[in-house]
Amino acid sequence: MAAERELEKAARDYREDGAAVIRGVLSREIVGELGDAIDRLIAAGDRGFDAAGSGRGRFFNDLFTSLEDQDFAAFVRKSRLARLAGKIMGAQHVRFFYDQLLVKEPGTAARTAWHQDLSYWPVKGQQIVSIWVPVDCAGPDNGVVTYVRGSHNRGSMFPMQPFTDDDVLTERAPPQFEVHTDDPTHDVYDRSNLLSEIRQHPEKFEMLTWEVEPGDVIVHHPLVIHGAPGNTSTDRRRRALATRWLGDDAVWDDTRPNFMRMMKGKPGFPYPRLENGASVDHPLFPLLWSAEEGALDDA
Repeated sequence: MAAERELEKAARDYREDGAAVIRGVLSREIVGELGDAIDRLIAAGDRGFDAAGSGRGRFFNDLFTSLEDQDFAAFVRKSRLARLAGKIMGAQHVRFFYDQLLVKEPGTAARTAWHQDLSYWPVKGQQIVSIWVPVDCAGPDNGVVTYVRGSHNRGSMFPMQPFTDDDVLTERAPPQFEVHTDDPTHDVYDRSNLLSEIRQHPEKFEMLTWEVEPGDVIVHHPLVIHGAPGNTSTDRRRRALATRWLGDDAVWDDTRPNFMRMMKGKPGFPYPRLENGASVDHPLFPLLWSAEEGALDDA
């Protein structure tokens, strides 16, 4: 785990810029175990979906993998990322929200569209963070995530965006990711053309991106605007696991469209019965760290 001084700097960068990189957080052994679990899951072929479209490489995705896969669940707990999330957010208690597997194989043209994470989630609060875990070395040529510096400070939220940029797709994403942004009943969104401006003229904006290695992690704010290029390399995979974490003030908010509502009818998906504004104290979101007790489950 990173030293306290490094965590303090990362927390400051996170607050000011919306994202920060922390080097050498995880051991090569634990990242290697995660990589083996990813390869096993993809080879099995019974989970996830490909968002790249036919003939354009492969952009493999899966959600809530740790709910059904013991190796992914073990990584979430053994990695001690809950503590890191607590330090970054300044939270006293940290719950695990969910994990998202994102694999761009070499030659995959699909770009991850510019978006904000909070748009997709039925939660709200100041203490929510994503920790992006690269399993392979990643940079701009093979799809490392890129951020619009300081964009979280606008305090506004854009509607959910298509999963990938349409101009590189030949097929639509699966139905659970069909989005409709013209619903007039939802007036909580920023309706400006900023996301289109970023896509068309990225040179006008200050971007944050890094070359990362296995063991490094990137932390980012739920409102920071970010995306990722395709994997233009011929021999470099880009396997990554995005883990999401909830702090003290996170509450349930199912008042607007979100991806979990879209998954509600999926067999075996335990959609939580929570009142809007209620604490996220629910078995689906286990408490994994508290400032008083440290890691609460080392299994």
